[in-house]
Amino acid sequence: MSRKEAVLLAGRALAIIQFVAALLDISYLPERLVSLSHYQRLGAAAVGTEAEYFQTLGRVGIAFMLMRIAVLLILAGIFWKCGPWFESVLLPKRERKE
Repeated sequence: MSRKEAVLLAGRALAIIQFVAALLDISYLPERLVSLSHYQRLGAAAVGTEAEYFQTLGRVGIAFMLMRIAVLLILAGIFWKCGPWFESVLLPKRERKE
């Protein structure tokens, strides 16, 4: 196996790992949306800061989850393409000293 093939294989493996991680995060998204919906309905009926706290917590959690999904998908795309930059980071060329 040549150096270029090894880098391509490693890059594709990392891309698949990142893509699967993004899919796992996407699978938790419906739970977070249902929870946020529940606390929004609860907040409309209740008076107090507890419902507002959980609404804000839900919004922040969903925002960070969406950001994490986007970053994972971007990383998967970068690793899948495996450009020369990735090759130099993964397997830097050794200098011969004589």
